[in-house]
Amino acid sequence: MPANVALTKEQQDQLKFLYPWYKEEVFRRRERMMWLTASASGVLVLVLAIVRFFPVPATSPATAVLVCLGVALFSGLMAYLIAQQRARHLMAKQVLIAIERELGLYEKGRHLEDAALYPEEWQRAWKRDVSVVIYLAVLAGLTGLVIASLLWR
Repeated sequence: MPANVALTKEQQDQLKFLYPWYKEEVFRRRERMMWLTASASGVLVLVLAIVRFFPVPATSPATAVLVCLGVALFSGLMAYLIAQQRARHLMAKQVLIAIERELGLYEKGRHLEDAALYPEEWQRAWKRDVSVVIYLAVLAGLTGLVIASLLWR
């Protein structure tokens, strides 16, 4: 909706109804990405500990390669799920910012005297977010450690 068009009471009520839902959705998606990363990391650390500290009978190179493929598939699936949550998080974040703009939360003087309720930079901060890169780097690093541990046993 263009900024110069005033919202009707019904439109304002709809936005006020949707706002908490989208706010919660943004946080829920972020939390889910963190949970997926923590869970996958925990599994990979457990596998690494098992491989390193528990003696097992000698396995064939083919078996080691199959186990490495399983680890890579597991990590790939978790990376895909994290990327999927990121895409949904970003969509919800963009809608949330649009709702915040329409509600005037970034306009100076609309809710607070000589100030905006929300800082202007919050509208762009999501573009500089590198958390997903960190999540995927941790997942890739642990996957590499597990695979190296399996191959050099």
